[in-house]
Amino acid sequence: MSEAWIVRGWWLLIVAGAALAWELAARLQWADPELLPPLSLVLATLCQLLGDPAFRSDIEVTLMECAVAFLIVTPVGLICGFILGETPRLERLFAPALQLLMTIPKSIFLPVFILLFGIDFPEKAIFAVVLAYFIVVPSGLAAAKSVPRGLIMVAHAAGATRAQVYGHVYLPAVTPLILGGARLALIFTIHGIIFAEMYASSQGIGRRVLDWGESFQMRPMLATVLLILLVTVLLNESMQLIEAHARSRLSLRAQA
Repeated sequence: MSEAWIVRGWWLLIVAGAALAWELAARLQWADPELLPPLSLVLATLCQLLGDPAFRSDIEVTLMECAVAFLIVTPVGLICGFILGETPRLERLFAPALQLLMTIPKSIFLPVFILLFGIDFPEKAIFAVVLAYFIVVPSGLAAAKSVPRGLIMVAHAAGATRAQVYGHVYLPAVTPLILGGARLALIFTIHGIIFAEMYASSQGIGRRVLDWGESFQMRPMLATVLLILLVTVLLNESMQLIEAHARSRLSLRAQA
């Protein structure tokens, strides 16, 4: 059994222990059941919510917003980072500004997006793109710098075309970092969409979480938080498996 699966097994045990502690804390009234309902009741509430057409509609809205933002920011961020990594002059010119912008909390710009685009789909998608962009660009930059320059020189000396160099030298080197950048883009896109929905939105499950929290409806609020957590973890784990599979295939290809 690989070390990665052992780590996942330990994490599953930790999650199971936390779930048991949650249930016992509520049942034995170690915590106020009104503020921390038993996990079993929260899961039952989640099942009821998933049967509600209005709730499913909010899920569809959030998923659509996440998908659009992800499909925009992933190629744009990775390509921009790759261009910077391949062009030292551009990197020297833009890297300081990029590092400065990375340190600024993007949430302070959300009111500006609301004023410019309203509280509908564009505002949430653009905010998520901006939030994830400054996380994805460094991945593209690192991918460009990970390509062995010696192999590029050897390929050119052997008469390889530009397409052959990119296909046989660049692609194997950058694939793991590209997939890692896509995984980060997915995580921060979801983060941005949920945050924007909670801040100002008329639709989406982020808005549901805020409304239920403000009215102290803890069961549906916690049920929705669990749903977001579960979906995010599953997507992240799926991307990690794809990334690990790509690394193993490239390693076998290099040994062949």
